[in-house]
Amino acid sequence: MPTNELTIVPVKLDPLPVETSSLHSSQYTAEPSCVIKTDTAEVFFFNGVDEHIIHTIMKELNSR
Repeated sequence: MPTNELTIVPVKLDPLPVETSSLHSSQYTAEPSCVIKTDTAEVFFFNGVDEHIIHTIMKELNSR
């Protein structure tokens, strides 16, 4: 069975800036909208995350 070499890419997520105005979008909150816990990891999704990122993470979790 052929094996594909995996490429690990380091990623750093910067926090969203805290807005002092009461007119800020409710799309971004400090609380995650979804949390997935496994034996070795915790994945937090926040409102506004790109759908492709969710699909990629779910695919990786399924392959383990």
